[in-house]
Amino acid sequence: MRRRLLVAIHDVTPAHAEALRQIYALLERLGITRYALLVVPDWHGAWPLERHPAFVDDLLARQAAGVEIFCHGYRHDEAGTRRTLMQHVRVAGRTAAEAEFRIIPPDEAERRLDRGLELFRQLGIAPVGFIPPAWLHGEGALAQLRARGLRYTEGFWWITRVADGAERFAPALSWSSAVPWRSRLTAHIATLRYYAPWIQPVVRVAIHPPDILIPVTASSVARTLEGLCRYRPQTTYGEVVKRET
Repeated sequence: MRRRLLVAIHDVTPAHAEALRQIYALLERLGITRYALLVVPDWHGAWPLERHPAFVDDLLARQAAGVEIFCHGYRHDEAGTRRTLMQHVRVAGRTAAEAEFRIIPPDEAERRLDRGLELFRQLGIAPVGFIPPAWLHGEGALAQLRARGLRYTEGFWWITRVADGAERFAPALSWSSAVPWRSRLTAHIATLRYYAPWIQPVVRVAIHPPDILIPVTASSVARTLEGLCRYRPQTTYGEVVKRET
């Protein structure tokens, strides 16, 4: 596969409306029209999409323009659950209380998945796939997605075609806004990834709303996207996974 750029915006919710406006403005300025939106049906149990019709209308307009939409968890957070010791070990350093679909049991994961997909259906949103918060899947996730006709999912390292489990190696390039030292560190890592991406056919850039609000990460995101756009055509999840045949 030729070298491509795949852009995804995570944690798309009315709770992050202002940050999302800034991200959309950046993409428009750079001429990035092909990207994915990872939409949370009810962010932290306080931002159900159906209560924000203007936000939904914007999602539908972007969907009509060809933007791929994914269901991204249900609440996204871990409220009402408790991690086991083993779960603490397995997700250590990968997220702070936002590993919803890795923490909840499989039966609850199915219920939340169905509630999210039903809400999307009612609103006219047609997701192409499902990506769990923090890229952390739970037990039996692929079978659950396959049974619901979803086409794509991903982890941090791979993009997966749900129908047959075919995987495309495409490590995510992302930033952290949790604490200042992590913001600086991930900005430096992004710089290194920008200058040495030639062994990676698909560069997958994952942007979270807080990234655009912190100067060091905002500058890094803009600089990275601007540089990558110069020599990598934009692509979609559908195109990436279609070529894995």
